[in-house]
Amino acid sequence: MSQPVVITAELTPENAQALAQFVKRISHEAIRACSRDDAETFLVRDALDSLREALDLAGFDPE
Repeated sequence: MSQPVVITAELTPENAQALAQFVKRISHEAIRACSRDDAETFLVRDALDSLREALDLAGFDPE
């Protein structure tokens, strides 16, 4: 497995909350529509899950 990449972003609290909501609500079908194939769809879903977890740890748990 390859080494993880650490990404840092500065967001307003409003942006962070909105992003947390978006990551929670985006469907598999919407991700698939923007992806090259099923494999990429699942990679994107995994990345979004990691982002959701990071937002949750920062106090931005989607309602």
